[in-house]
Amino acid sequence: MVLRVSLITILNSFLSPSADKKLPPDTFPKPTIFLPSINEINHQQAATYLCLLENFFPDVIKVSWKEKNGNRILPSQQGNTMKTNDTYMKFSWLTVTENSMKKEHMCIVKHEKNARGKDQQILFPAANEVVTTTEPPSDCLKDESDTVQLQFTYNSAYYTYLVLLLKSAIYFVITSFCVFRRTGVCCDRKSS
Repeated sequence: MVLRVSLITILNSFLSPSADKKLPPDTFPKPTIFLPSINEINHQQAATYLCLLENFFPDVIKVSWKEKNGNRILPSQQGNTMKTNDTYMKFSWLTVTENSMKKEHMCIVKHEKNARGKDQQILFPAANEVVTTTEPPSDCLKDESDTVQLQFTYNSAYYTYLVLLLKSAIYFVITSFCVFRRTGVCCDRKSS
């Protein structure tokens, strides 16, 4: 019986966080939001919102999505809860169609360590508000001749390196041939 208790104690110490390690008191989920890409909105007429929840403990968490001021839970996708060091992380995403891109959406996070026991409500702006412009900055590439000059410099360096590499390979072959030939001639001579 004593052996069984000590074995269970040892297994529990490996499977659960140790008592020596104190978890920080604020182990509620810390959200990071990712907004839809311009390419997705313009070409696919859809928008994907992604919510990454990190550094929470324990691992029991529920994530759902709603429209702002709406009551209906929207169909969404969720990744598995993953352990990172002594805490956990999870991600969830919502893909909306063109009809819903004008509406704001909320990611609702239920976790026992949330502040004052309330659900976290993470607001995502409307996808149409996210996309403001697709113009590149004016100082990005002022002149196309800069691009041509850069390409010419790159190609010159590439071919110079290639020629030097080829020259070194030929030098190695010639030197090796001379060394092995000289060694072979020396060994064939008879000593007197």
